[in-house]
Amino acid sequence: MDLKTLAKQVSNKSKITITISDIERLLGALRKSKNPWDVIDKSDFPVPAVFESIRALDKVGLVSVSRNGFYLTVEGKNVAKNLHPVDDISCKACEGRGIILEKFSEIKNKFLKIQKRRPAPLRKFDQGYVTTGTTLSRFALAYERGDVYGKEIFVLGDDDLISIVLGISRLPKRITVVEIDKRLTDFIQETGVKEGFKVDVQTFDLRRPIPRQHRDKYDTFFTDPPETLKAADAFIGRGIATLRQPGSAGYFGFTRREASLTKWYELQRMLLKYNIVFTDIIHNFNEYINWGYEEETRAWRLSPSKVKPNKNWYRSALYRLETLEGFRGNHKEYIEENIYEDQESSTT
Repeated sequence: MDLKTLAKQVSNKSKITITISDIERLLGALRKSKNPWDVIDKSDFPVPAVFESIRALDKVGLVSVSRNGFYLTVEGKNVAKNLHPVDDISCKACEGRGIILEKFSEIKNKFLKIQKRRPAPLRKFDQGYVTTGTTLSRFALAYERGDVYGKEIFVLGDDDLISIVLGISRLPKRITVVEIDKRLTDFIQETGVKEGFKVDVQTFDLRRPIPRQHRDKYDTFFTDPPETLKAADAFIGRGIATLRQPGSAGYFGFTRREASLTKWYELQRMLLKYNIVFTDIIHNFNEYINWGYEEETRAWRLSPSKVKPNKNWYRSALYRLETLEGFRGNHKEYIEENIYEDQESSTT
């Protein structure tokens, strides 16, 4: 069987569009690792389609599935050796983000101590926080782009604790957080009191429209939505609604682990209707800590080999947007809808 035919069969079976390039990258990843989660990380397309591809490759004799992971067969190695190798040649100093943190060493040291007391992620809220290096790098990038100093900043969901980094920096004019998890809102509020910075925190469900007192009032927003189009529309669209004028900025993450390029296209088309422009998309900027509830997820159920991750594997791109003249936000109601899952979801 040729790989183009195999990609078409996997697309039909998984209902997620993949290409021959995805299959080739998967075979390249299998030359480097046998751990299912590491293979997903290196393959960089949605989890359900990766595991369906593994089953298809196993069926045609290119891959062998064992209790310890996935292996290329002799025939599989012969095919893979003629394909582009999957090599990580990104900068080790900045972890591929293009941002260094030397200017903020005092903030970094303080945040590393504070975050040790953070609440553990909860599956019911689709939580999974990023590494401390990711949170600090988001802050540093926004600082570099002029979106922090003297700005009024709105955070939509904050298990990554960007509000705390902003607060201990003493650089923003104002920080407001809306977050569904009261454990987090209490932690952020208590940290503000203890560290001596002001942060307005509200326990809030983002399936509801942003309250009027927060609309058109801020310069910058940060959010990290669940990876469905409805959740992205709710979180990012509400973030845009908080911005005050053209040239205001927003930051959000979006992955390939639970989003095909077709979904990326639909995401971008959807958001462009709000009269914004994407200024930056930085590949794999966001690295997530393993949640600890992997065995409860759809990804675990789909995996042909029940092996736990041995290192962080979930990553997402960081988007930055700016508003244009005539921009608008999203005030639609989603409270009766499940916005957290779709065909490509796997970590809920």
